[in-house]
Amino acid sequence: MRSTTLLALFALMSSPAIAQHWQVDWDWALSASQGQLKSSVFIEPNHNSHSQLDGLLDVQMGYGQWSGLFALYSQSIYQNSPQSWFEHTDNQFIVRELAWQGSITIGEQSFDATLGKIRLDYGVSYGYRPLDMFKPYRQNPIGLSVEEGSTVAALSQFDANGEWSVLYTNSHWSDNVVDHFDIANQQQGIGIRRYGLINQHEYQLIGYYDDVRQGAIGASWVSILGPAWEFHAEALWQHKSQQYTQPEQSITPVKLKQAGEAWQGLAGFTYTTLNGHSFIGEYWFDSRAWSKKQWQQAQHSAQRLQQSILSQSLASSYAQGLNHYNLTQHNLMLHWNWDTDSWLQWQSNDDWHWLSDFTPKLDLLISPQDGGIIATQWLTYQWIDTGEASIDLEFTARFLSGKSDSAYAQINDRRTLLFMIKGKF
Repeated sequence: MRSTTLLALFALMSSPAIAQHWQVDWDWALSASQGQLKSSVFIEPNHNSHSQLDGLLDVQMGYGQWSGLFALYSQSIYQNSPQSWFEHTDNQFIVRELAWQGSITIGEQSFDATLGKIRLDYGVSYGYRPLDMFKPYRQNPIGLSVEEGSTVAALSQFDANGEWSVLYTNSHWSDNVVDHFDIANQQQGIGIRRYGLINQHEYQLIGYYDDVRQGAIGASWVSILGPAWEFHAEALWQHKSQQYTQPEQSITPVKLKQAGEAWQGLAGFTYTTLNGHSFIGEYWFDSRAWSKKQWQQAQHSAQRLQQSILSQSLASSYAQGLNHYNLTQHNLMLHWNWDTDSWLQWQSNDDWHWLSDFTPKLDLLISPQDGGIIATQWLTYQWIDTGEASIDLEFTARFLSGKSDSAYAQINDRRTLLFMIKGKF
């Protein structure tokens, strides 16, 4: 039904009398992935590898003060376990954003207003963003990812030094299929935000109350120190949190429960060279994740439960610790990317001009507490760019490494190779 409605809307916009009032941009992508699987102390996978083909069609529309972002997302167009084309395809129509933004007057004061489903992303970091507190992004995804906004009603007013905002959010509207942990964290609440500028520095202060956290206070700071260096930090404290709790008795499964206060803090920097190299280093702490001792305890309990066929299902319940937004409490991210155009402008000949079509990136996500490492590399090639349409080819490889008893080693993926073709028109 949703797909039929969207197609009817597209047909309506294509008529000459109406299309001139709309602003429409299309994005599409096809993603083919091949993953090598491995066993962990929690779960024994049914197959040694998994291949999958996914597709995504995005359309962004604007009409006056209305804007919308809609997606047709098809997962498992092809998969090899069991091998099939289209048989197990999951087609979703997702309203990513649909909102009205304009100005209203209350008394003698004018306010910027937002009403509808839209993303509010107040985070300032790269690897993790504690202030994306209404509907967090997936952490370090590869391949296709469809992010949705929250239902928002907000009023903002600017002054000489920044902006004041009062907002209401509700994250229960979700067209994506979400797991039990995401459902438990769906919230609605009200808050106030202050954004300000002080010379080359910017800051945020957020106070928020919702029915899940029951009180949260957040802040961020960004400093630009010259053309090469940038420093940033952000933190969030919350009165209540949702956490997977390990049982005191071994015959009881891991359960999702409401826990006490929690906090997340991040500090990092960005360094950019004249040759186009950009380096990001970030460290963050998340008290909601399991500690090194808790991960060791989980592995010990699961190994004991795996010895009996009657208790193997209890062993797999410990894998739910991998559903936390951060797998480990202490995290270190190192990122590098290269803007080849910046390097080429310093070259005296055109021998390396072809390099301008390539963009390489590399991420290293390290868990200092137990020695786990996730390495991800991207290589993007701009195949076509006419100004009105473009097509990019992207190859991604992700490897999970480090110590065998680390939290990352308990993920059933050993490596994932992914090829994507994506474009705009």
